[in-house]
Amino acid sequence: MVFIVTSKTSVKRVVVSKDEFDGLKIALLEDEQLVEIYFEEADEESLTSSIYLGKIENVVPNLQAAFVNIGEGRNAFLREKDLCLSKPRNGKTLKVEMLKPKQKILVQVKKDAIGLKGPQVTSYISIAGRYLVFMPHVANVGVSKKIADQSERKRLYDIAKSISKGHGLVIRTASEGVDAQKIIEELQLLKKRWEDIQRKFKRARKPQVIYEDSGFLDYIFREKIDNTVDEIIVDDENIQNKLLEIATSLNLKSQPMIRLIKTDAFKELNVEKQILDSLSRTVKLPSGGVLYFDPAEALLVIDVNTGSNTSGVDSEDLILKTNIESAREIPRQLRLRNESGVIVIDFIDMKSESERQLIIHVLEEELKKDKVKTSVGEFTRLGLLEMTRKRTSPPLRDFYKVKCPICLGEGHIISPNRLMKEIVKELQLTNYKDIGEVEVHLPPILKAYLEDGIIKSIEKVSNVKIRMIFDGQQSNKYDIKYKKRKQKSSGGANFEQG
Repeated sequence: MVFIVTSKTSVKRVVVSKDEFDGLKIALLEDEQLVEIYFEEADEESLTSSIYLGKIENVVPNLQAAFVNIGEGRNAFLREKDLCLSKPRNGKTLKVEMLKPKQKILVQVKKDAIGLKGPQVTSYISIAGRYLVFMPHVANVGVSKKIADQSERKRLYDIAKSISKGHGLVIRTASEGVDAQKIIEELQLLKKRWEDIQRKFKRARKPQVIYEDSGFLDYIFREKIDNTVDEIIVDDENIQNKLLEIATSLNLKSQPMIRLIKTDAFKELNVEKQILDSLSRTVKLPSGGVLYFDPAEALLVIDVNTGSNTSGVDSEDLILKTNIESAREIPRQLRLRNESGVIVIDFIDMKSESERQLIIHVLEEELKKDKVKTSVGEFTRLGLLEMTRKRTSPPLRDFYKVKCPICLGEGHIISPNRLMKEIVKELQLTNYKDIGEVEVHLPPILKAYLEDGIIKSIEKVSNVKIRMIFDGQQSNKYDIKYKKRKQKSSGGANFEQG
């Protein structure tokens, strides 16, 4: 496990836990608050960023896409806009119709499979290092927006432009203050990786992985540890040794201290409790307001409510205060819950346009802490704020929750009163000819809603015995069994299951 402390007022900690069943779990804390959590499942690793030799399975022009066999079970989905041709034919853009079944193609996973959908892939390859992202199929050069100093941006842009030689390069945030030689050395390493990938692709025949991104601990160093980190505390000796090895190989400007402890950092830093708290639908705000998180199939809806604490406070001041607190808390919750896609926020209605712009500004400032790409729109005519967050991995709830077997994820079941009415209605409408006995198996919760008089009246009219058996396992289901009347030759009767 790892916690990382910065020398700034805001204390950051990273907690890394190695678990026999879960693999590695990594949590990022800021001032003791959990803001991000990552899992490397022991039996299910992410394919994102891995590069594959794929074979075109079939082309669907109506979808402007192709399905690609990458050897991972479900076929991957390749959209036309993610199609790249290193040598364009007659200057024309590559169209999906130009692909042929069984054709070899080099692709990289953009998004992991989700639900019934296979992974999404692109043929625009990118290889990430600590300081650079190398893109062999494009010629663009860019600098991370998180580097604010204009003179530093220009210095880094000039370095990238001088060494790109027709390839695409993105200067990453970790390059800030790094001398040109280190950047050049990393580019040489990334180019060598690309050459190895091309060589393997040419030799291979069957769909298979050609290149896998660095391991989980390498990822943490590359993406989460920068010069604000001065200490890493680990409670697993093997992890400590691995981190020491990675830190040495990266030749960082300021090496973080890596210290071994013998306690469980996840428990010591209250990480597990914060994870479980984050699965709640509601989040309470300091002023007494409440956030409600309701994920749907294709979007997330967040409702902001003032709550009940309104005594002695001007309503407009309270509304603005609650909305500002919400704009600060929502980005943290999105990072923690790892929610993505379209997000609709229903802030409390504000009359002033300047107040609405203030809320957007606060929200965007907090979102700068999020390494995942986000985009914030304007308030709609109905007062809703829309934003998007790029999907990189499944949401936190997928690791901890499953659909309720009773409500099947809907969050509601048929009321006991309505269910009992359905049972009575079915019994009343049944044709009891040749029926001698009826067994109704139903959940115990319905016992309080049973009216014996109605059942007795049905028995009297139908001349059939109805037995109510309260042994049902699910509170929203029942089962009615009809036993047919079978006449014996000697007179009398017995029953058989119908």
